[in-house]
Amino acid sequence: MSRAHEPRLAGVAILKRWFRRWDARRSLGRDLPFMTDETLADVGLSRREALAEARRPFWQAGTHDAA
Repeated sequence: MSRAHEPRLAGVAILKRWFRRWDARRSLGRDLPFMTDETLADVGLSRREALAEARRPFWQAGTHDAA
């Protein structure tokens, strides 16, 4: 592979990471409202926080979102 392709491949890798992160946030947002209070407590969220996170658009990082 030539060096001319390296920046393009780096950009593709960044996009893949973004899409994986967005998909994980979207999946979590769908699952949060159906989790039990015990499960939410295990992950450190109250019911109110979980519902707020579930309403957040998937492209916006939440307060509990790892970078």
